[in-house]
Amino acid sequence: MISISNGGDNVYVGKTPSDLLAAGTVDGVAILQRANGQWSIKTHALRGGNFSAVTQTSDGTLFAASHGMGVARSTDQGESWTWVNKGLDHFDLWSARAGKLMGKDVVCVGALPAHLYISEDNGESWRELPAMRKVPSVSQWCFPPAPRIGHVKDIVFDGDALMVGIEIGALLVSRDLGASFTELPIDPNPVERDIHRILLHKDRPDRLIVANGIVGVMTSEDRGQTWTKNPMLKGAEYPDPIAIHPHDPDMIFLTGGDGWPPHWYKRGRGRGKILRSRDAGKTWERLLGGLPDGQRAVFGGLTIEAWDGGSALYAADTDGQVFESRDNGDHWTIIADVPPVSKGEFYRALVRERPKLASVDDMAFSKAATERLGAVPM
Repeated sequence: MISISNGGDNVYVGKTPSDLLAAGTVDGVAILQRANGQWSIKTHALRGGNFSAVTQTSDGTLFAASHGMGVARSTDQGESWTWVNKGLDHFDLWSARAGKLMGKDVVCVGALPAHLYISEDNGESWRELPAMRKVPSVSQWCFPPAPRIGHVKDIVFDGDALMVGIEIGALLVSRDLGASFTELPIDPNPVERDIHRILLHKDRPDRLIVANGIVGVMTSEDRGQTWTKNPMLKGAEYPDPIAIHPHDPDMIFLTGGDGWPPHWYKRGRGRGKILRSRDAGKTWERLLGGLPDGQRAVFGGLTIEAWDGGSALYAADTDGQVFESRDNGDHWTIIADVPPVSKGEFYRALVRERPKLASVDDMAFSKAATERLGAVPM
């Protein structure tokens, strides 16, 4: 099984293509099944809950992190779920990741406000990693919409390293199972560190690629000590989500909107796009081939699966359309309609003829970000 969500797993490697896909949506977790080449909804569980992230352990256990209700767990491929919140003190969760860290099987979830929790017993209990909040920049972590406090947007395991992205405020690394954290110098100003996704690849062990919601895609070739800001394609300035091809460390797929969220809300459409880079983010090409052009929605999830001899891309948007490509993004087809797959409140903000919403329209930006936003046509 693979999954698609805004803040969960999005890169898979297997021997053959998967026939099950778990989608974390704003109205539950939908399990899609492929039979005879056609996808359909097999199960739709946890209705009424908004699920930001889906992740999976090596034994197939699914964890779904929600906005407001904590974590649900399934041991039967999404047919039934149990809430597993023992030890959690924060329940508005934006990210989740399962895997091996320092040789241990663990699951981590990240919250708003920015707190990080880990489970070493398959979700039976959680404990906070309080050292994450002891780094120097913590008092400057922020987020433009109310309540204007930062959250854990991405979690990555890399052997002995635990990497955490804060939106907005920091790119952090721990090499002692969360006992201490160090800030990587991605930018001297914390309000310019809008960490959406962190990309690593086994064939480029010294390279880090970060999707920064304020300045675009950034690359480090020395494990995060120095950084380069890559040029972004006009009309796709806000990168989220983003994925790297398991078989090609220089092939990256990125979703973006035209300008930044305040521009989308003013015009009533985000014009979501998918881009491809063949040179690790230095240059980009826009992909169409069946994707909509100029749509209201933006993409809330992007997943890549690779196997011997092939790969597949899956993209899901804030209208709930799920797209598939089997040729590295050249051609796409719609395979399902589910509830919206969305980062935070994007799906509400992009509803046609909506009322004003304090949770999305009342934003506050830094001076630098305000100047940058004003330079983009509405």
